[in-house]
Amino acid sequence: MLEAFRVRELYCPSHFGNSYEVAGMQEMRSILSEARFWGFNRYSDWFDTVDLRNPYEKDDGKFDMPEAVWARKFSSFAIAQNLGFDLGLVVTPNHVFLEQVTAENAAEKVRNRIFGQLVCPSKPGVIDMILQNYRRLFRDFSDRKICLTAITTAAYDYGGCVCSSCQPWIVTFGRLTQRIVEMARDFFPDVQSELCGWWWTDKDHEEFTRWANREAPGFFAALAHHLPYGDGETSYKKRPVPDGCKERAFVHIGYGETRGIDVYGHYGPGIAPARLERTMAFLAEQQADGFQAYSEGLCDDINKAIVAGIGSGRYGTSQDVLRAYAARYLHGDESAWSGWLSRMGQIDAVDPVVARRQFDELRTSSRPSWRLRALAEKLNMREADALVRSEATWNEAKLVAAGNFWAAKERIWREVWGLGLGRHALKFDWLTPDWHAEYLRETKGQTVGDNNPTPNAEA
Repeated sequence: MLEAFRVRELYCPSHFGNSYEVAGMQEMRSILSEARFWGFNRYSDWFDTVDLRNPYEKDDGKFDMPEAVWARKFSSFAIAQNLGFDLGLVVTPNHVFLEQVTAENAAEKVRNRIFGQLVCPSKPGVIDMILQNYRRLFRDFSDRKICLTAITTAAYDYGGCVCSSCQPWIVTFGRLTQRIVEMARDFFPDVQSELCGWWWTDKDHEEFTRWANREAPGFFAALAHHLPYGDGETSYKKRPVPDGCKERAFVHIGYGETRGIDVYGHYGPGIAPARLERTMAFLAEQQADGFQAYSEGLCDDINKAIVAGIGSGRYGTSQDVLRAYAARYLHGDESAWSGWLSRMGQIDAVDPVVARRQFDELRTSSRPSWRLRALAEKLNMREADALVRSEATWNEAKLVAAGNFWAAKERIWREVWGLGLGRHALKFDWLTPDWHAEYLRETKGQTVGDNNPTPNAEA
């Protein structure tokens, strides 16, 4: 059994139509209460401005999308604070409101690495605009008596600029972070400045550390290293961090044992007991200060329990967690449930006939719940997928099976998780089985949406 990590952060970006964006207050309280039960001690969110006008400049008095998004986020922060969580705010410094990006101030971007509504900090007036945005946001937190523990800044994804004036970007990012955090301390004097290393390169680590030790000694309290998809811990190598900066990890809990299609709920609940147990053991070996677990909602409910259960020192192994999970939510034979859940983590290796027989036996002594139904639909998707692959030609049986796959996914998407208008990685058909293009041709595209963007390998 591991010693508890000091910081066990659940990063819940409420965006893209995910569970956190659509959950009501009682739902969110339930989600966070359960996260607290398993062992998380910090809650964080990101004020994503994609497609949003500036709510601080709107003067029509209407409760539109900007006001709705802001209200939901503040509500969730207040719920988390009342439950006893420390609070973290994730900031992408040069990502701004829709109307704030102009032809004159737009950042130079790189497809699949630097994207979003980005402005270039080297252009006239841009830094003042960014600081005004964050001053208003920090005042909103303060006025609501929601106290931030940490501000974690991210350099890439919805952030970055590759113009010559911003090079090296990682240093421009560091200087902008300093100004934002120093301003935040006008409202929250003890707030920590922390870093998310998502997509940082080796060169970024080297350049940032040299700059920070020279110009901002002691300013950065922690850095969460990026662990690549899959066996991220095995490909991790020691990287430089600023003096006095505690080391953590950015842990992706939104997919199964391997990346594939089984991510963000596109193939039902993500389950990764082996991968996440290895990750927690690796972080303990590295004497990490903690982790930032990236979650997209109800779809990673089981993985939340695993990382928090092991990371808090309450459980020694993922199997211990799964047995406790079954006892708390599923009921019946806890050991059998633990084995069944583990096997579903490698979805493309699951024998649907065996899995169905075991599931039906387990279900007879289990209580109905949304969690049980989510697992049932994951199995329905696996059965349909396997049947499609077993048929050599697009006969009636194959067409029906493909339709059943999408029907099961729609049921879990709408009736179990309650998702609505999905965007970006939560677009309903953002990830599809490899037979899907043929299915669309056979049905003339009338059954499921087409025109999917190519998923980023590290999205």
